[in-house]
Amino acid sequence: MVVVAHPHDFTHCAGTCGIHASRGDAVTVVTLTNGATKHNERLYDELIKPPAERAPRIVNQSREDYAREKLREFRAVCGLFGVGDVRVHGFAEPYRMERTLESVETLKQIILEVRPDIMISHRRYLRGRSGMVSASRNEHDEAGFATHEAMHLASLPDPSSDVPPHSVALTYYLGAFFETDEIDFYVDIGDWAEKRVQAEVLFATQGHTEAFARKRIEVDAGRAGWVCGTQYAEGFVRCDADLFDELPVPDRALQRARGKRMDQLRRMSGELPGPSKA
Repeated sequence: MVVVAHPHDFTHCAGTCGIHASRGDAVTVVTLTNGATKHNERLYDELIKPPAERAPRIVNQSREDYAREKLREFRAVCGLFGVGDVRVHGFAEPYRMERTLESVETLKQIILEVRPDIMISHRRYLRGRSGMVSASRNEHDEAGFATHEAMHLASLPDPSSDVPPHSVALTYYLGAFFETDEIDFYVDIGDWAEKRVQAEVLFATQGHTEAFARKRIEVDAGRAGWVCGTQYAEGFVRCDADLFDELPVPDRALQRARGKRMDQLRRMSGELPGPSKA
C-alpha cells in the first residue's frame, strides 16, 4: 500500500510498485489530496503576464476542472505500472493533519480493508539538509504523520468492531525525500525506466514534456542507479531495523565483488543486462 500527499508523488516508487504488481502482488495507491493547487505551471505563466494578454481558457479554469484533469493523468500513470486500486481523496490543500483528522480515520479504514504487509509513504521527520532541524512543515511530512497515526490506530484491538486489528509488517519511506547518504537500499527499476518517463509525460497538467521527463528520470532514477551500480533505481529508507535469521547476502553484492569490473561499468551504462535479466 502506498500513501502519498499528491498524485505525482507516486512516481517516486512507481517502478517498484510495477515490479510487485507484475509478480502478482496486490498494490493499492492512496493520494490524500487531488493536487488542485499544485504545479499549475500554465496558470502561473499566464498570471505573470499583463491582464490583457492572459489566455481566458487557462485563467478561468476552475480548480475542480484542473483537479479532474490531473486525476485522469494520475489513474493513467498508475495503470502503466499495473496498479488498478487507486484511492483519491480531496483533503484541503495546504494539507495539515490536525485540520483534517478525517484523513487519519480514512487511512485507518483503508488499512483495515486492504490489510497490507508493506506500507510506502513519506518520511515522518521534520529535518532539513546538513542535519538542520526544519521549523516549517509541508504536505509530504504531514502525509507521513497521518499514515503513521492511521497504522497505529489500525493495530489497536477494538472489541466494539467486528473487524480484527491489523499491523503492517514493513514500512518504507520514499527515498526521494532524503539525502543520498540516508538511503538504506535501492530497487533496480531498469526494466521500468521507460514507463517512468511515460509517467512524467502523462502529467501534462504540470507542464511536463518528453524532453523534461527524460531529463528528470536521468537525474533522479539515473542518479540513484549510479550510486548503487546499476542504470536506474528507486531508493527507500526503512522505518525500523530489519530482523533476519542470518546475514543476508544479495546476489547483486556477490556479482559486484566477484564479477569483472568492465562488465559492471557496462551494466551501469545499459550495454549489459543486470543479474535479473541474465
